[in-house]
Amino acid sequence: MIPFCGKESKIDCGGGSLFDTSCALCYMKHVKTISLTESAYQRLLSWKTVGTFSEVVERMVPCKGTLGAAVEAAQSLPALSDADFEDLERMVHSTRHRLTATWS
Repeated sequence: MIPFCGKESKIDCGGGSLFDTSCALCYMKHVKTISLTESAYQRLLSWKTVGTFSEVVERMVPCKGTLGAAVEAAQSLPALSDADFEDLERMVHSTRHRLTATWS
């Protein structure tokens, strides 16, 4: 890994904008590239109201393997409208007949 250089190197991009090259170069070590299908990208984009895609993932995807993290993530979701809640409740109840005896 490249250590943080700490240099302040500014490039004039015109129009009063400055590009901080040291910041960009040091920040790049924290960026990962992933591939998404178009449908997966559209789903992720629909959750992105402000901020970055990383912030969306950190806000919406619970840490693996912990019920507490899943509950915390669920609590951060926006409140459902009455109609959406009724739809969700109807879907849950419609699948109950598919559960095996050990799950009912």
